Amino acid sequence: MMEDIYELLKSLCEIPGPVGRETLVQDSIKKHLLPFCSEIDQDKIGNLMATMEGTSRHYAIVAHADEVGFLVSCIDENGFLRAKWNTQGYMPDLRLLPGQRVLIMTDSGMVPGCFSVKTAHIAGPEGKKKIPSWEEVFIDVGARSSDDVSGLGINIGDPVVYDTETKRVGKNIVGKTFDDRVGLAVIVKVAERLSEVPKKDRPTVTFVSSVLEEVGAKGVAAIANKLDVDGVIVAEVGLADDYPGTKGEAGVSLGKGPVVVVKDSQIVYSHEQNSSLIITAEANEIRIQRAVYHNYATDGFQIASHGQIVSVVAVPCRYTHSSFEAIDISDVESTISLISQFLLDSK
Repeated sequence: MMEDIYELLKSLCEIPGPVGRETLVQDSIKKHLLPFCSEIDQDKIGNLMATMEGTSRHYAIVAHADEVGFLVSCIDENGFLRAKWNTQGYMPDLRLLPGQRVLIMTDSGMVPGCFSVKTAHIAGPEGKKKIPSWEEVFIDVGARSSDDVSGLGINIGDPVVYDTETKRVGKNIVGKTFDDRVGLAVIVKVAERLSEVPKKDRPTVTFVSSVLEEVGAKGVAAIANKLDVDGVIVAEVGLADDYPGTKGEAGVSLGKGPVVVVKDSQIVYSHEQNSSLIITAEANEIRIQRAVYHNYATDGFQIASHGQIVSVVAVPCRYTHSSFEAIDISDVESTISLISQFLLDSK
């Protein structure tokens, strides 16, 4: 089971799908869900909804397809690129960028590059001690002029994503876009498990792969008013704080099971549904964690704003929004088990 999860997660994480350009990811999810769902719809902006028929009880499981990244914002005469972030409002973590390999998504294909800063020999002793400013970071694609860049097919506005392979590192799985391809992997595996159960013994479930989550959950807002269900579970990553430099305030660790989120920076999640999830976990000896987050948000806010009952079940993740996010595959398996069993208990 864990090997299947790893291979699925690896395939999903390595598909480029920055904000507003989620098509390749959605095509993959559609292919995975097609054998299990009688009805698959996609709206004009790309949100994917796939429904598996069951009893009159109806639930939705939501995860998002888009990933954090950048957009080419300037091409200078010497062929170097500047970029802006593709998320809502905040600047990316400048500690992480220098040396990061990237891919620029052009209309004709992917072009490799690297986030760069001036070498330490030029920065000098003082320059080496400070984090570079956003203006000091640029992308080198091996060009010598703006004409060279044009010849590579790169234009202003082209998306930039991390060029990262998903790998096993000790007990961890490390890579990019676990936020939120891990949620999509959970959706696919829950669909597989429910498909093995007769219709009369499972609820109707709508699986939602949303777009534009990283710009304030704008994508799911377009379909939230269409969801009229008994409950919604958002499958996400949860913030782990079990490593050096953290205060352990949330108390979330890798390898200790999925996180049931009580509150985030936008809403308090459904106490009643969270209680049911916890009862399911206890009855099936599934280890869980609980968390209150204050620098964290999900698609759940938009859905709850339209009067739906919402919970978040999250896979603990270190170093979120980086190219080296880290998870424990056992937490993914436990998350799949918890959501699947909760749905079967709620038929």
